Amino acid sequence: MHGRVKTRTTAEQQEVKRKEREKKVKLYRAGIEKLFKKREDGLLDEEILEISGQLLSANPDIYTLWNLRREVVLHLGEQRGEDDVQQLMEIELRLTEQCLRANPKSYGAWHHRAWVLNTMPKPDWKRELVLCNKYLELDERNFHTWDYRNFVVQRSKVPAEEEYAYSTLKITTNFSNYSSWHYRSRLLPVVYPDPHNKRPIREDKHKEELELVQNAAFTDPNDQSAWFYQRWLLGRAYQPLALSQAFVSRRLICVALNQSVRLGGDDKASPQLELQVANQPVTGTWVAGNGQLNSRVWIFLPTCELFQGDGLSGSVVINLYCKGLADSMVLKEGSSGEEFWGYKKAQFGAQFSEILTYVLEDELQSCLQLMDLEPDSKWTLLTTVLLMQAIDRHRYKEETMIMLSQLISVDPLRTGYYKDLRSRYEIEYAVDVLEEGRQDGFPPREFNLNGHGLTALYHSHQLTLMQIVDLSNNELVYSLPQLYALQCCKVLKLDNNQFKSLAGMPSLPMLTVFSIKHNHIKNPDDLKYLQQCISLISIDLRGNPIESEPELNDYARTLLPSLTIINDGTL
Repeated sequence: MHGRVKTRTTAEQQEVKRKEREKKVKLYRAGIEKLFKKREDGLLDEEILEISGQLLSANPDIYTLWNLRREVVLHLGEQRGEDDVQQLMEIELRLTEQCLRANPKSYGAWHHRAWVLNTMPKPDWKRELVLCNKYLELDERNFHTWDYRNFVVQRSKVPAEEEYAYSTLKITTNFSNYSSWHYRSRLLPVVYPDPHNKRPIREDKHKEELELVQNAAFTDPNDQSAWFYQRWLLGRAYQPLALSQAFVSRRLICVALNQSVRLGGDDKASPQLELQVANQPVTGTWVAGNGQLNSRVWIFLPTCELFQGDGLSGSVVINLYCKGLADSMVLKEGSSGEEFWGYKKAQFGAQFSEILTYVLEDELQSCLQLMDLEPDSKWTLLTTVLLMQAIDRHRYKEETMIMLSQLISVDPLRTGYYKDLRSRYEIEYAVDVLEEGRQDGFPPREFNLNGHGLTALYHSHQLTLMQIVDLSNNELVYSLPQLYALQCCKVLKLDNNQFKSLAGMPSLPMLTVFSIKHNHIKNPDDLKYLQQCISLISIDLRGNPIESEPELNDYARTLLPSLTIINDGTL
């Protein structure tokens, strides 16, 4: 048996590892206890740096130790000259380099290095940029390094053109680099801004980027990084803040915007709304329709009665101010003389130029060819949907819905996302139909998307003027709060939508009839969420567990005094 190496058994190996772990844990605990004791005693000295440095070298993700080191460094720096402080900071930089060799994705080490560079008297930013280059050569997809590089570039004022060229180099070296694509998307609007401010980058560069990303995506169709970048390039055109819809009557004054904003902020540039009657501004307060700081729909509470006698005399105008007069809307008088309406056509399309549309058409054909080869490629399918929506959303409506259903089958883990995307398109198509149905300048009063498989309620601000809204037989279980935009709604149907509660029901002052049959509402106390609907006279809860509650009518009388009909019967 002489001359043979003795091999430990598995049990022996496990025992040795256990003893090693115990030894490390004891040393770690002893070190931590000593550090905390010294800090408690106010002894912020170099021994703390020595002990914490040893512990961090073994495990650089102990955030408390990095914080402790910063306390000590600042304390010692107050007692020393600039050269000594510089030397102290150099030690910290060397420690972070050592820790990053052990774990290149240590949040604590990268954060501490950034703090050191911000604090030291004479930072060497060129050295830091070289360091970033080296780390990205080792791991070009390390987003920690990319984030740190952005910090270094900002501090050292490296021209955006140079960083753009660097991102091009990294992408052409390896297309599968999400961080580099993302970094590029931040640089392009700076290097190649759109002079008309409608899209992120100017048109000629947009065309080049589409061609570049097409090559990357088709080199490896299963790599998601290029596909994500292409989705950014296909993003919808920037829409400036504008008025969308407005309604003025004795009972309600509300305005819907195309973006969610905060009115009347401390900043002078904050958006402001103004109601004018007969060329005179009306004093009052604007209140967010959703009860939050930011909202798309705003309710106006005038300080005096606007309507006198037969109605309003003179024009009714809504002005939107944002760094000057941003938009204005003259409201039309309704048939009764006591209601005034205003709306603007919704814009959902991408509205690409003819040149870019030609490039997108070419990409679409390439995607369709690729799908023939790889019919289950989810990224190709999704990009095809986005391209169709960007090129001509109405021409490709049927194909869009078919492919979204195919995506749910191919990629079931993201079913929720695809259903939400389908819901967005369904609502956009329905709003377009409303535009076609407008007569004599007045909008239709009814909106019906019964049984369209909706899982989310997008663009609800486009429904502010609707009086009858039917969203039954969908899956809007989490969408009650989004109904806040339906300020003019009088009849609301939400039957069979899997609601378990009425929590989140917004204040709808005009609502008189509310049907929420065949859901899962079982708690009579949920009726309290309807108290803000002050005009409610009828509610239908049939098909819910709450229907069998013996004291349901008593609850209704107590919580909703205005209610006269429940479950199609007199209360």
